[in-house]
Amino acid sequence: MDNTGRGRVAKPSKVRKMLGYTPEVREVSEAEDEVNRMSSRLLDAMGIPGTLTDLPAAAGPCDAVDPDFTTYYTVDHPWALGKADVGNFDTAMENLRSRLPGMGWRITKDGPMNSVARNPEIKAVHTTSGHHVAIRALKQRSGDLKPQISVTLISPCYQAPEGTDLSRA
Repeated sequence: MDNTGRGRVAKPSKVRKMLGYTPEVREVSEAEDEVNRMSSRLLDAMGIPGTLTDLPAAAGPCDAVDPDFTTYYTVDHPWALGKADVGNFDTAMENLRSRLPGMGWRITKDGPMNSVARNPEIKAVHTTSGHHVAIRALKQRSGDLKPQISVTLISPCYQAPEGTDLSRA
């Protein structure tokens, strides 16, 4: 990496070695739209009613190769399903267990979180796109926090097209 300040980004020859893949060149808006669509399909797969937080997917730094967010980026989409009947959380998680593989996801973890509450957690990777998701049925939460199903969907690293100003993404 060039460590001279803003613009610290791994050289293209090292990016593949560091990430294990060559990032696809993709417009930020396209990558964000794809993550939003994937989130929608995950919500549908849960198959339970509730209120969705209204946060769209957003680009951020691909820290491994470009911590200053100048050339490479990822798209994160943290969201939650709240105001859902806690009794339906097990149904949502079971639906995900059975439906994710048919949607192209490989489940990498399915079990309790490493926490006092031991809430259920499913982690998966999309086999063709490389997106990762963590889904947690937070039935028991500390303090006044309400139960929810928490989802964090993260894209692989992408390379912004030449001339893209990621600070405006």
